[in-house]
Amino acid sequence: MPYAINNGFRIHYQVVGSDGPPLILQHGLTQSSEDWKRFDYVKKIENDFRLILIDARGHGLSDKSYDPDDYRLSTRAMDVLAVMDHMSLDKTHYWGFSMGALIGYGLMLNAPNRIDRMVLGGAQPYQVTAGGPILKALEQGPQGFLKLVESSGVVLAADRRAEILAMDTEAVSTATKYPDESDVIVPAMRHFDRPTLIYSGDLDHNYELICRVPEDNPRFEIASLQGLDHIGSWGSVTKVTNIATEFLNR
Repeated sequence: MPYAINNGFRIHYQVVGSDGPPLILQHGLTQSSEDWKRFDYVKKIENDFRLILIDARGHGLSDKSYDPDDYRLSTRAMDVLAVMDHMSLDKTHYWGFSMGALIGYGLMLNAPNRIDRMVLGGAQPYQVTAGGPILKALEQGPQGFLKLVESSGVVLAADRRAEILAMDTEAVSTATKYPDESDVIVPAMRHFDRPTLIYSGDLDHNYELICRVPEDNPRFEIASLQGLDHIGSWGSVTKVTNIATEFLNR
């Protein structure tokens, strides 16, 4: 079970797939690296890429913290670099969704020369937007978060239900309260010159701000997913993987 170390923090990751180009997959808030498998992303792209699935700090099998300063996007970007260094990877593709996309924006600041191509879904770098019902549910513990998820009509697989009940909701909640670094990340994003694809459902609560990203950096491409909200764009696996793999293989 491999771990990389960033300043004393253990970051868990796993490697699956072919001997193709390396591609890091970084999950969203409250998820773990296993969700890329549960939703069949891995199944659809494992023959094309050497997939590196990372548990973000505070999530999955990675170390936890209860200090918001430990969840700066720049710090979490360094977690990704720690995994790359542990694997002796000089460069990689990167695909992040939601919180994972935010970490991708952190990579634009910390390590632009170590990215080949980047795919970012459902997030924008301009302001911290965490909060609302998810944060309130997390503050009620695992049972509170499970109740929120099940109230939406989602039928959870047994392993995902068990993962939620074992979740360190205090650590995940703290991960939403990180200091705002947009004053340095946004300028870095504007100058990032690696091929980048931004995608979002047009019903996403952040859609308007997400659409600003390719306006700020005309080198970026954008894919708008019609009729989908934030969760819907995560669940549209076939559509999203077709768009992402075409871009990554271009």
